Amino acid sequence: MISLDKLAALDLCVWLRSGEEAAGRLAITQPNVSRRVRQVLSCFGLRLQNPEREWEVVGPASHLAMLSMERHVHQTARWRGLAPLRIEGTYWSGPLLLSPEPEGWIGGRHDIVGVQRPLQWLREGVLDAWLAGGPDWPDPDDPDLAVVQLCRMPVHLVVAPGHPLLQLLESQGTLRWDDVAAFPSLALPPGTYPKVEASLRTLGLWSSPSRMGRYRRELWEGKGEQELMVAYATVLSEQIAGALIRLPLTLPVWSGEALVVPRRWAEHPRLQARAALLRQRLQPWADRHPELEILS
Repeated sequence: MISLDKLAALDLCVWLRSGEEAAGRLAITQPNVSRRVRQVLSCFGLRLQNPEREWEVVGPASHLAMLSMERHVHQTARWRGLAPLRIEGTYWSGPLLLSPEPEGWIGGRHDIVGVQRPLQWLREGVLDAWLAGGPDWPDPDDPDLAVVQLCRMPVHLVVAPGHPLLQLLESQGTLRWDDVAAFPSLALPPGTYPKVEASLRTLGLWSSPSRMGRYRRELWEGKGEQELMVAYATVLSEQIAGALIRLPLTLPVWSGEALVVPRRWAEHPRLQARAALLRQRLQPWADRHPELEILS
């Protein structure tokens, strides 16, 4: 069996995409991280590669299966308090809800765009929890993952000040979906947020893709400010987005925040305590914005 600290070095490099970031979370030097990573890879006969700046462990399927089993043993140890639990968030939930981290938890970089990577890491045992925006959560019948929903809130269309749609609204007093569809609307590569994508495409939205694997403001809200794009926001993401203005149209999409966790740990006291803390941190936002509804 590989020690907790050695496998943690590998997993944090994969998760955080940086030996320096891993060293900071583990409170060791970067050379120590590199040495532990090499030891784990050598033990399992695997190698580490980073295509498109994302780190992946690769090798024979049987060797990867052994690593997977070891990861789940280590995940059990973390839930039992032998090492810190790991949680990832979004570019808005990270700064608004996950900071500061309570004792016994470590957070990620909170810049992942899309659902594929966090879900992969949860299933592999690299991550223990993911604070995810809805509605692109796992389905209720997912055999491996459970969703603990914390709140719900609507999704709004937003544009930059001075956008022609605002001028049209002022002149005619209302907006139609055809008016909005005449302008480019922000999108991401297919499958990034499949449920959101399907809903918005029915309205003629999600039309101008931005290739963004990690959050960069200039590729998302910044495009809305500079290129007459129509963008999307919730009351929480608006706190990070900057000076964008809502349009008076109701989208058929509800978002929210939820903890996505391995199903076997969904009732664990440490998870329930984390959910309670997050609801507590959501309360001031709900007090100021009644559209945000906290769920028990």
